[in-house]
Amino acid sequence: MKRRAALAGLMILVLAPPAHADAGKTVPATKVFPFLESMLKLQPAERARIKVTYALRRDGKPAAGVKAALIEASGARTPLPIDDQGRFERLPTLAQLQAKAQLHLDVPADAKFGTAMLLDPVLKPATEYDSRELAATVEESNSAIRKAAGAMALMAPQMEGLAFKKAESGVAVFPDGSARPLPSDAGTVVFEPGQFKGAARVRLAKIPAAVDYYDKKK
Repeated sequence: MKRRAALAGLMILVLAPPAHADAGKTVPATKVFPFLESMLKLQPAERARIKVTYALRRDGKPAAGVKAALIEASGARTPLPIDDQGRFERLPTLAQLQAKAQLHLDVPADAKFGTAMLLDPVLKPATEYDSRELAATVEESNSAIRKAAGAMALMAPQMEGLAFKKAESGVAVFPDGSARPLPSDAGTVVFEPGQFKGAARVRLAKIPAAVDYYDKKK
């Protein structure tokens, strides 16, 4: 089963090379947060079903314990906290990116870093979903990714469905009351709208630990 980590790697390799920052240097925020400006330029309704985050990485692993600050043209500094998984807990705004804000990392002088763009569906873990809501999440997320990718849209990942981690098992329920089991692997249940056309509900055995996108090609 394909999970968010696989998608993150694909985003780095396909949509943009890792942004590197030398220790103690101030670098353009747009290089550390590739495609964030394009995503934020979309209408809020176009990106309402997808959450974008970024993780700082070093040697392919999460870089935790690093202090970062956004520096604007006026000299104003805004801390950008990084959690224990290397994820930025706050991101620059569209206005800050367009104003050429810089990012400063408080790291050793010889350190090199990259950033991973992570995408998550905006869905709360539950045991039952309206299948139309799930299908809309996949469709609208793919649309947002393509629009943000612009000229590189053909190289952008295409999500086929959603993966429900640790849900154990699940079924797609149809309007006539019939049900078909959903594929699962190691407790992760996958729903692909295209494989269950006409389904009304999706029911899971357990509340999933997380809901991720599913990309069978990765």
